[in-house]
Amino acid sequence: MRLILRDRRMWRDFDWSLLLACLTITSIGIVEIYSSTPTQNFWIKQIFALALGLIALLIVVRYDYRRIYNHITHIYIAGIFLLIMVLIFGQEVKGQKNWINLGVLNLQPSEFVKLAVILALAKFLSPLRKGNLPWTDILKATAITALPVALIMLQPDAGTATTFLPILATMLFLSNLDLRLVIISAVAIVALMPLSYVYILKPYVLKPYQIMRIEAIVNPELFEQPEFRRQFGYQTLQSMIAVGSGGITGTGIMKGTQSRLGFLPEHHTDFIGSVLAEETGFVGSIFVLLLYLFIIIRAMSIAEKARDRFGMLVIFGFIAVFAYQIIVNLGMVVGLVPIMGITLPLMSYGGSSILSTMIAVGLIININLHRFAN
Repeated sequence: MRLILRDRRMWRDFDWSLLLACLTITSIGIVEIYSSTPTQNFWIKQIFALALGLIALLIVVRYDYRRIYNHITHIYIAGIFLLIMVLIFGQEVKGQKNWINLGVLNLQPSEFVKLAVILALAKFLSPLRKGNLPWTDILKATAITALPVALIMLQPDAGTATTFLPILATMLFLSNLDLRLVIISAVAIVALMPLSYVYILKPYVLKPYQIMRIEAIVNPELFEQPEFRRQFGYQTLQSMIAVGSGGITGTGIMKGTQSRLGFLPEHHTDFIGSVLAEETGFVGSIFVLLLYLFIIIRAMSIAEKARDRFGMLVIFGFIAVFAYQIIVNLGMVVGLVPIMGITLPLMSYGGSSILSTMIAVGLIININLHRFAN
């Protein structure tokens, strides 16, 4: 710690605005977690996780990010090992094995494996290549991503598994991927998506409740059926009621009825955005969205100034998963996206999510601090 305090240059060039934006969102999240579940100690655990996250951020910031480069293979292997361990020793909740109980903290390895995959892909794709990225390298990058995705699907956690796809797509796109291949792939995905859903996902992969969640988005008239509203569409319906009841300025902190009276399930995790919209209204929601936008724009600005492709790819990998989770979570909140169990970054309750995000922010600040280093 004394070494950190002595490094006045680091503190002078430290990106305080980025950290402040993250802390503001997290603080709002803690307030909303307490407001929605005042009789539980979730908000205390969130503060504890934030404290650990800040310590981890300072440790990551202190050392040149290039030192991590030679240890990325070990980090990736450790991540795979944790995913295997969670399948064997993990705590099962609602049919899923996502966490390893460490007493003071429930560790969710998949949150940290996102960082491991970002680092592994950045290391593999960062060397300069002439011409378009060859098929062999595309397949290797896909394999780096596919292994943890397969293990996460065995938990099973399809929502978290999808968060790796924007990471892979974004980092391939930034690595001289042939634009024609991008266009052809996009058209093929759009064209084959309905067929894969009908003939593969629906009969062999998805569970009945997951199918009904998708059907609810495709066929909104299902909400007219009382039985559907009580079962598969209940969360979506209650979330939309919470958002609508917030109006322009909201009902006020500690005055949200949907969460405090127990109508809205998972209000402190997946649907914390619904609580925010109900209690702070349109004004509060826009404020948080602007903070998210600032973080993304600031991270992109740092990526443009990064001293090497490795640093640039690491930042854009984080931006990809960060933005994806925001879009999907808020889409769930307003009923535009099927419920997938994807949390809202920095706001939703979850120690592993807070800790891994703070580590990622520390990496971004680190890359910015060393942009002029020799």
